[in-house]
Amino acid sequence: MPDRKLIIVRFIGATPSTAYCDVCKLAFRTKQEFLQDADKAKAQLQAEFDNHECRPEDSAVNDVLTQIQL
Repeated sequence: MPDRKLIIVRFIGATPSTAYCDVCKLAFRTKQEFLQDADKAKAQLQAEFDNHECRPEDSAVNDVLTQIQL
């Protein structure tokens, strides 16, 4: 498994509201109850990121299969 990073892409004020995994592009959104607390929001996004299982995008699988068939 390649190293993966949580990329925060949207904020509401100083609170992170949307992030994604840089490997599988799975998006994570801050729960409504944490939107007023930046630390809790970041901890929630990080916990969801840490617990997710990366799955490759369909196009990545198809690209690899095309290369193998050549």
